[in-house]
Amino acid sequence: MTTVDSTKPRGPGRTRMLVGAGFGNFIEWYDFAAYGFVAVFIGKAFFPNASEAAQLLSSFAVFGVSFFVRPLGGVFFGPLCDRVGRKRVLVLVLSIMAVTTFCIGILPSYARIGILAPILLVLLRCIQGFSAGGEFGTNTTFIAEHASPKRRGLSASLVPASATLGVLVGGVVVFALESFLGSTAMQDWGWRIPFLIAGPLGLIGLYIRLALEDTPAFKALEASSEVESKPLVAVLAYKRGLSITAAVTVLYGVSYYFLMTYMATFLSKVVGFSSTTALLAVLLGGAVALVVLPIAGALSDRYGRKAVLVTSAVAHILLAVPIFMLLGTGSLAAAILGTALMAVIMAPFVAVSVALMAELFPDSVRATGVSLGFNLPIAIFGGMAPFIATFLINRTGINFMPSIYLVAVSVVALIGVLFLRPADLHGVTAPPKAPSETKPEPSAPVGS
Repeated sequence: MTTVDSTKPRGPGRTRMLVGAGFGNFIEWYDFAAYGFVAVFIGKAFFPNASEAAQLLSSFAVFGVSFFVRPLGGVFFGPLCDRVGRKRVLVLVLSIMAVTTFCIGILPSYARIGILAPILLVLLRCIQGFSAGGEFGTNTTFIAEHASPKRRGLSASLVPASATLGVLVGGVVVFALESFLGSTAMQDWGWRIPFLIAGPLGLIGLYIRLALEDTPAFKALEASSEVESKPLVAVLAYKRGLSITAAVTVLYGVSYYFLMTYMATFLSKVVGFSSTTALLAVLLGGAVALVVLPIAGALSDRYGRKAVLVTSAVAHILLAVPIFMLLGTGSLAAAILGTALMAVIMAPFVAVSVALMAELFPDSVRATGVSLGFNLPIAIFGGMAPFIATFLINRTGINFMPSIYLVAVSVVALIGVLFLRPADLHGVTAPPKAPSETKPEPSAPVGS
């Protein structure tokens, strides 16, 4: 494998690269998640002739449809990232996301333009999904390749941490709007504000990403003329990596989107809390996740990716049903405790999955491998998680049914992690070192 001289620092510092990429990811996921927090208002604005349950299902179906476009974005942007570089694709996907999110904010409702309104809404969400399909693989690759090998788990946790922060900020914006405007004004026009904010945020993120430098790994590939010309074909040689990535993503998607997008709806529509109270509980859960994410990443650097992932998957299997039963009691304290517990078992799996995915593929096809292995499962299991949860409750009348679905996908992920072996991991070309770093740093152990 091609390596680079890592005995002295080059260009902007490693921390600046990581923070810059993380801030862009924050903006990207603020844009994408804003929809989930105002799904109830969007359902009434764009599907007014349906029943309340059908409005919610329709709104979440549009949310899920955008995820089904993500694999196409992964197929397009992943190989593009491996051919032209990480930075260029990061700039492109953020630009697309910001523009489409802003357009949702100015989109006329069904009352203004009839059936064209939901059609355009679906189109814009699909474009968002296409962009998001390129963000995860590219950003994961960029951060993993700029990270110190001994701290790659900690650094890679920045991907879900920055995404979670974006979701939380979106939630805080909606919480503040609902508290200040009230439900009537929110339904009339207030739901548009979170989307309109995407305009100036996008410009800030674009400025930051334009100042980034590409990774040492990709620069080394360019310098040695080893850039893979057909990454979509070459990545098929890493079938185990693709399979393990897919299995891990199943739980990543369901657990993360249950907490960060569906939980507010569950607490308000199923349990009976006000939308403001439900959103506050979810925000507190997200804050807990922000604390746990880097801790879990650091633990994986010390004890191995596999050990942390297995522990988290088993915790999901054992605790998912009790947590949802706790959430369903109707007690505010129970709701806060339940979302916090959900965050504690979710965050380790999500944080460590990112580092593992990057290490399952070599430099030349890393973005392609992560994009392909991640985006199809996240579309099927993550994007449709709110819809499936709502459907299961409506069909069975059992409020904790979503937890059964969560247990099932946890078993799938656990099996995938248990098949992980040291030979499945590939080295990442070393980033430039600080002067104090004088010895090569091995990757974290797989774990037992």
